[in-house]
Amino acid sequence: MMRRLLLVFLLLCAACDLRAVNLTAPPEISPATDGTVTLRWKLDSAAGGRVRFGLAQDRLDQSATDAVGTEHTLTLRGLKPGTKYFYSLGTSRHELTTGSFIASGTAPVAKNAAPPQPDAPASPPKKTLLQKITGLTSKPAAPTATPLPPVAKNAVVRDAPATRKTWGNVGSLPDHFARHGADFSAKSQDDYAAQAWRFRERASTEHLPMKLDTDGTVRVFDPKTRAFASFNRDGTTKTYFRPDSPGYWQRQPGRAIQTPPWISQ
Repeated sequence: MMRRLLLVFLLLCAACDLRAVNLTAPPEISPATDGTVTLRWKLDSAAGGRVRFGLAQDRLDQSATDAVGTEHTLTLRGLKPGTKYFYSLGTSRHELTTGSFIASGTAPVAKNAAPPQPDAPASPPKKTLLQKITGLTSKPAAPTATPLPPVAKNAVVRDAPATRKTWGNVGSLPDHFARHGADFSAKSQDDYAAQAWRFRERASTEHLPMKLDTDGTVRVFDPKTRAFASFNRDGTTKTYFRPDSPGYWQRQPGRAIQTPPWISQ
């Protein structure tokens, strides 16, 4: 009898341990002061939180843990400013995602480093024999203007505002660009932020699926391109990427809305 009870108990423990716990959204990374970075993430069920981090993907030799819950916030301290760190986070038992970030602040300058040297002035072009005899010099050819691509008839072209106005936490932009910029062939951090802003504009004009979370976060998804973004209540961007999971949008929290809150502001 005792053996049967023990077997049932072990089976129940195994079933509980195998129960899947998932992230409800990508983690948020917020550099605060020099040598400090804060990571926030949400789980779809309560579990302990854990972050492992280090200077190489295969050497995550530091860690921090959080209490059991669905929302986790961990602040990593003592980091080297301007240094790239790799991390994995999830529950106390399971790794749910990996990534990298750059610690806030300025990277230290190497001791005894030579100061940058100014560029040497360009040598004047040599004169031809005819120029030496006549004393005349040829004028440089006028630069050829690069033709602009044709604009579709009746198209409305809007330039994205400055990145500092469209991205909610500019300190987190380098990490988001490093992880997701390739999803949209972005050439720079500013290009990546501008594409996210244009996606926000499309969400309003094309009535893309939107959800409003209780904390004010607005999530947008384009079923055709599989682009996903989350925005703050004021319309600034939190993240922008293409999720790999087919059911990612269905798992996102929030209620469906037609008009984002920044339209009425």
